[in-house]
Amino acid sequence: MMNSLLQPALLACLVTSVLIVFILLVRQGLRRLAGASIAYQLWGILPLSLIAMLFPHRQYLDMPTAHGAPADQVISSMALLDIAPASIWPTMLVSAWIIGGLGMLVLFGMQHQRFLRRMGTLIKCEGFYLTSDNDIGPALTGFFKPKIIVPADFFERYSAAEQALIIRHELVHQGRGDVIANTVCALMQCLFWFNPLMFIAARCFRLDQELACDALVITQDPQARRTYAEAMLKTQLSITPSALACHWPSRHPLKERIMQLQHSKPGLFKRSVSYLMLSGLCAASAYSAWAVTPSSVVLTQAAQKQEAIKAGVDSYLVNTDISVGGETLSPTVMVEQGKQATIGLTSKKQQAKWEISFTLLPAPADKYKDAVVIAMKVEKDGALVAEPKLITGLNQTATLQKETPDKQLDFDIKMTVNLAKKTN
Repeated sequence: MMNSLLQPALLACLVTSVLIVFILLVRQGLRRLAGASIAYQLWGILPLSLIAMLFPHRQYLDMPTAHGAPADQVISSMALLDIAPASIWPTMLVSAWIIGGLGMLVLFGMQHQRFLRRMGTLIKCEGFYLTSDNDIGPALTGFFKPKIIVPADFFERYSAAEQALIIRHELVHQGRGDVIANTVCALMQCLFWFNPLMFIAARCFRLDQELACDALVITQDPQARRTYAEAMLKTQLSITPSALACHWPSRHPLKERIMQLQHSKPGLFKRSVSYLMLSGLCAASAYSAWAVTPSSVVLTQAAQKQEAIKAGVDSYLVNTDISVGGETLSPTVMVEQGKQATIGLTSKKQQAKWEISFTLLPAPADKYKDAVVIAMKVEKDGALVAEPKLITGLNQTATLQKETPDKQLDFDIKMTVNLAKKTN
């Protein structure tokens, strides 16, 4: 169970790390070419690729069958293999991963609650709210109902022109749904809390978010660059901000934000080419992330129907979960009682070919109710590794594991047998 969780989680971490490095390498060049908005949208590759990895990746095959051993030979012995206990390391790693993620989630929650408490009593103005603290705001906070909040001395600290630019800045955040984007970013930090690249990415993501927002505000009013820069210089945030809110913290590279204000909006051609590149990168990244996920081999629907029609005895639907050398395969097989089904796979890590053959027969009715005997044969590169015979109930999972001499998991086979066709 833990192996089946650990492998896709580590694969997702690897894919995410590669994509972060790629984005960090190209974001500044893309910003110079097509503007800050494109560079900000480039970060959408990360959640898009993770979502793509959740889609099923299946390979449809017809499983070869052959006649198996007679029933009296199968039931003559029940357990010929001493199953070694599974390694405790996958369980420990998954547990540490979950505990660390929950800890980060609690930390972000406490940080956000402290931010909300510091706002104090909000005074509603036209389109925004005044806080009770001079060090809170300007910011946009609230997942379902975003609110623009400004510091208590908002009218004294900023001129009328600066006030209008600040409110426009926060309205851009609100229109783009940046609070939702920040929430997704925080959740990804919780998921990959142990990966330093994720925290570097979060910092760069927030900077790109502010630069994109600045660029759009200046595009609407190109003559306001100096006023906008003066508003930035007046903005200070002395407390730790919320990871979920859109704020103007002084810890953003202020010089870079002010320098970016001098850039003019790229032409239509550059922006069109950049959007085409961005679309291609998103599609390629999502497909690559999906393609590297382990595929599951399933029997084609036509073959399943053919087997069910031909079967003159009970037929079973077997859901399997096979892990060898850290690689997982999850085929679903339709097999007729007394006939042998074979699943073959190649482990790139072990550089070995595995073949798992099994035959299903009803368990003795006088001893077991709704149970089957699984006669299994496990071969590695043509050599017999194990030949167990197990009894399991219908709709229950039978597990077979074996460790290598150095205490590494050699293989982990799980089978759940369901009755697909009952003869009269």
